[in-house]
Amino acid sequence: MQFRPLYSVFGLALFAQCIVSCTQSPPVNDSRDILWRQFAHQPVDSLLMAWGTPAAETRLTNGSRMITYRHATTYDVSPSTGCEVSFLAPAPRYRIEDIAMVGDPYECYLLAQGQRGNRHINDLPPPGFYPYPYPYR
Repeated sequence: MQFRPLYSVFGLALFAQCIVSCTQSPPVNDSRDILWRQFAHQPVDSLLMAWGTPAAETRLTNGSRMITYRHATTYDVSPSTGCEVSFLAPAPRYRIEDIAMVGDPYECYLLAQGQRGNRHINDLPPPGFYPYPYPYR
């Protein structure tokens, strides 16, 4: 019986771990940090000019403005995923002082890249052996 050196087994495991970690989307906090570097302490108007109409805009009781954007993906077969980011701009200067982001890491990555709104993915096309249009009987 021939044994392989132990370091080759560990090398293979390390390589597999690197491949898996390289293909995963960044954590939600990384996406939030991207937005913080872009919009921190900027006027709310610069956010609205860059990203357009928000999904929601709320005036809080202390006069602050909270602006929310969303990105969601709906699949035909599997559950939908999404992400939501909220920008808080306290009165009276209305400059962005806090950013909160919640959701799926990949969807948050897309949202941090500026992709807003909803997208629909059709997972299952009709089988090829069914004629189109389907015959009525």
